Amino acid sequence: MKRYLLAVILLLGLLLRVTSLDKYPVGFTPDESSFGYDAYSLLKTGKDQWGKSFPLTLESAGDFKSPLYAYLTIPSIGLLGLNKVATRLPNALSGTLAIYVTFLLTRLVSKSYGKYLGLSETPSKALKNIGIGNIEYVAAFLLAISPWHIMMSRGAFEANLTTFFLPLAIYLFLKGLNNPKYFTYSVILAGLNIFSYHSAKLITPLVFIFALVIFRKEVFRNFGKYHKISIFFALIFAAAFFWTLLSGSSTRILDVSIFKLSLMEASSERIKAINMGMDPVVGRLFFNKFVMGLRHFTANYVSYFSPQYYFFQGPAEATYGMIPGRGVLYWFELPFLLGFFLFITKARVNKLFKLILFWFFIAPIPAALSLGPGYAANRAVIQLPSIQILLAFGLLQVVNYIADFKYKKLVYVSYIFASTLIFIYFLLDYFLVSPQKSSKDMLYGSLKAAQWLNTNAQSKQIIVSRTLSEPNIFIAFANRMEPSSYQKYAKEWNYRKLGLGWVDQMPKWELENYVFGDIDLLKYGKEEGIVMAGKPEEFKNIIPDHVIYYPNGDPAIYIVQTPLK
Repeated sequence: MKRYLLAVILLLGLLLRVTSLDKYPVGFTPDESSFGYDAYSLLKTGKDQWGKSFPLTLESAGDFKSPLYAYLTIPSIGLLGLNKVATRLPNALSGTLAIYVTFLLTRLVSKSYGKYLGLSETPSKALKNIGIGNIEYVAAFLLAISPWHIMMSRGAFEANLTTFFLPLAIYLFLKGLNNPKYFTYSVILAGLNIFSYHSAKLITPLVFIFALVIFRKEVFRNFGKYHKISIFFALIFAAAFFWTLLSGSSTRILDVSIFKLSLMEASSERIKAINMGMDPVVGRLFFNKFVMGLRHFTANYVSYFSPQYYFFQGPAEATYGMIPGRGVLYWFELPFLLGFFLFITKARVNKLFKLILFWFFIAPIPAALSLGPGYAANRAVIQLPSIQILLAFGLLQVVNYIADFKYKKLVYVSYIFASTLIFIYFLLDYFLVSPQKSSKDMLYGSLKAAQWLNTNAQSKQIIVSRTLSEPNIFIAFANRMEPSSYQKYAKEWNYRKLGLGWVDQMPKWELENYVFGDIDLLKYGKEEGIVMAGKPEEFKNIIPDHVIYYPNGDPAIYIVQTPLK
C-alpha cells in the first residue's frame, strides 16, 4: 500500500510539471532559448553558441550562467529536437525526482528521532491514526503540490535544479556516515550542484562545511579509501569552481550585488550628514558601503521569512513563470509552519534536524545579497525542499494538539475540504489566469515572431528590433540555425570592446539574413522586399502585415513588409 501511495504522489507531481509544458508557463524567455540553443550547439559541435568547447560557464548575450542545465538538456534535444518541450523537460523531470529525494531524506531524518519528543506517539504512528501514513509521505506530497516548486519546475529555469541535487547530496552524505562509499557520490552531486545556479555556489559549500563540523566524528571514523576518493573529487570540483570565478562568471555575481548600489547610496547619505554638521570621520564610519549593504541585507533576509512572502505577495516579478500576488506557500500550510516553530521550542533537535534547519535558514542569503525588487523566488528556491521537511514535522505538532478535540474528525474533514479548494484555485490561477498576468514578463511573442519569420520570410532581408530583448537567440532557436554559422557571426558581436554590457545594446549586429537594431522607417520604408519586426509603438500609423497578440488580446509584436502601407 505504501508503494502505491508514493507512486501516486510521484505521478501527481509529474503531471503537475509536464502537462502542456509547451504552453505553460506562457511565453519563452531569452534565457530558456539560450539554454536550449547551447545544448543544441554542444550536441552538434561540442561548443557553446560563442564557440567555446565544453565550457564551465555559459555566456548569454551579456551575463554568465551556470552550465549544468545546458548539459542536462542535450539528451532531450537529441531525442525530441530543438523545441520548447525538449528545453523545459529536464527541469520538469528533475523537479519530479526531487519529490522522491525529499521522501528519502525525510525518512532518514524521521528515523533518527525514534520516539518523537513532545508527542505521545512516534511520528509514523501519530500520522497513521488519521490515515496519512509516515511523515516522509507528507513532505513528498507537500513538495509535489508546492506552487513555488511547480512554477519553478515548468520552465527551463536552472535555479530549480538545486532542489534535486542539493537534497540528494545531503541524503548521500548522511548515508555515508554508515557506509563511506556514499561520501563519493555525495561529493559528485554537491560538485555538480555548484554548477547549477549562482545561489548554489554559496549555499552548497556552507551546508557541507556545517555538516562536516557537526558530524566530524562520524565522518572521519575509520578513515579509508572512500574518504580519499571523496577528497580527490572535492578538490577537482573546487579547482573548477575557482577557475570559473577567475574566467568571468564572478562578474554576474558582482553585477547584482547589493554592495554595488550601497557604495553610491552611502556616498549620498554621507554628504547629506556632513552638510548637516556631522564630522566627516564619523560620517565615514556610519555611512559606508558595508554598513549600508548590511542594512539592506538584513531587511532583505528577514523579508524571505515574512508572511507577505510566504502567503500574501509571493514573488515580486512574473519572470520565471511566477505569479506576483500569490504566496509561495498555501494558506493551509500556515498551521504546519506554526507547528514547526512550536516543535523547535519543545523538542531536542538532533544533528540531522540541525542540518535541515541550517539549510533552511541560510538559503535566502544569496537572494538577500542581490539587487532587485526583492522576493526573488528563483534565487531563494534553494530553500526547497527543506521547508517541506520542516512543515511535515510541524504537522505532527498540529495533530498532537488536536488529538483530544471532541470533534477532531470534523476538523480533519473540513481542513481537507478547504485545502482541496485552495489547491484547485491555484491550478485555475496558474493555467487560466496567469497567462494574462505574466505574458509580458515572460516575453510572450518573441519566439512566435521568430517562428513566423522563419516560415514566411526566409528569402528576404529581415530587420528585427533590438527592443525585443536578445532577438538573435530567438531567431537561432526558431530556425534551428546551424551552430557553426551562429558561432561565426557571434565572434563579430564585440559589445564588450564597445564598453557595453549586453549584445542588444549594440546599435546593429547581424546573423545570416537578419539585421538587429533600431527600426528606421525612413531608411527602409520605401525599399522592396524587407521584413521588419518590432514592438507596436515602433510602427505608429502603419498597418502591419502580421500581428502577434498577447493572451489578453493586446498586440505584442508587429511584422511589417516594405514598401510600407
